[in-house]
Amino acid sequence: MQARRWLPLLLLGLALAAVSLLRLRIPLATAQIDPSDKPVTNPMKGLAAWGENYRQDPYVAFAYVPVSWSELEPRQGEYDFAALEARCQFARWRADGVRLILRLVCDTPTGERHMDIPQWLYDAMDGAGTWYDGAYGQGFSPDYENEVFRQAHRELIAALGQRYADDPQLAFVELGSLGHWGEWHLDTEAGLPSFPTQEVTDGYVQDYLDAFAPEQLLLRRPYTIGRDQGLGLYNDSFGLPDSHREWLSWIADGYRSDQNGEWLPGMPDFWRFAPSGGEFSPEEADGWYFTDAQFPTTLALLEESHTTFLGPNAPAYGALSGTEAANLRTLVAGMGYTLGVRQCTVWRTAFSRTLQAELTWENTGLAPLYGDWPVALELRDGTGQTVWSGRTGVPFSDWGPGRHTVRISLPGAGALPGGDYSFWVGIVDPLTDAPGVALQMQTPRDGMLYRAAGFSLPGS
Repeated sequence: MQARRWLPLLLLGLALAAVSLLRLRIPLATAQIDPSDKPVTNPMKGLAAWGENYRQDPYVAFAYVPVSWSELEPRQGEYDFAALEARCQFARWRADGVRLILRLVCDTPTGERHMDIPQWLYDAMDGAGTWYDGAYGQGFSPDYENEVFRQAHRELIAALGQRYADDPQLAFVELGSLGHWGEWHLDTEAGLPSFPTQEVTDGYVQDYLDAFAPEQLLLRRPYTIGRDQGLGLYNDSFGLPDSHREWLSWIADGYRSDQNGEWLPGMPDFWRFAPSGGEFSPEEADGWYFTDAQFPTTLALLEESHTTFLGPNAPAYGALSGTEAANLRTLVAGMGYTLGVRQCTVWRTAFSRTLQAELTWENTGLAPLYGDWPVALELRDGTGQTVWSGRTGVPFSDWGPGRHTVRISLPGAGALPGGDYSFWVGIVDPLTDAPGVALQMQTPRDGMLYRAAGFSLPGS
């Protein structure tokens, strides 16, 4: 009777012991990897060039694409993507691994009377809007509350999303659409009405949210919907100390809009979810930001803003010399993410003979890599031949500055014969479907694959 009472407990204990034995791990290697110098260039971080002005520039990771509505939709519902892609040289940029930043601009002031929306839309709106001639120049500002304009905008953004949202060449979309140059402000001194309130602008943001992922989208300034949806921000007056610090204060504390008087909340830590970008203010020459006197401020503003990209108003490679060129290199290296493996542990389970690894990564940059790119894995034998390969998902988009650990299995690798092996890792760039990210690791490398550890498998 007593034995029967203890039998279930005995069986449970045996089962737990069996599970523990199955989980027993035999360590094969633990490697510590020192950081190397920061890589200067990498995908999804760096400078942006004008899309129309193709150039080969090692600092350029992005091409800025101003989308002209009149060019893209010359007739209602007919989208001429070929014209946009030819003008901004999508194919040449793609061949160089350069990604795109789109911005729809509906009102660009120039030196002559003109209109940036299609004629068919102007006619359908019965000309709703304002022709202006002011300090910024001349142009036509549409009535952003007009329902015909709103519906046409919704359809245009949906078409852009259908074309580009899933294309790995698309990096980000700056929410233009409203105001001069798509910068969400209007020159009321030229006779224009006040900028629309959030009741109106939220509808435009929603058009983009319906077409693109939130982490692809950037606003010109903080808004409630940007805070709630995890959008990024861009600053087209980067580096000009007074205006830049005002922008940072908006982000930290919120602000009252000088466009319509409404209170807009801050977006602290927005960069943890979506990028911080912009371009250098045109009020100063390119070299001014990189002089010995000014560069400490420029670099501090970059770090405080957690900036991932700058341009198209940014210096071209080779345009600066001496100290200014060296400071530009430092700035580019310091932008965005910088990733590397600091520790790698490899083990084998005692009974299933499954190989597993634990990788401790470090991001010494300012921001995440805004994409959960795959990690390529390889095992090489003592002759350097690849005997096993695979890929695994890693949540890079969640990884701000600091250390992050992932544990992975190497399915099938446990069946390898006894011998010496090395374990290699690399981040796959979706644009090329191959390892394409320079890592901050002081270790042997083969292209963009890096040796993380060496170990021996005992013979059977």
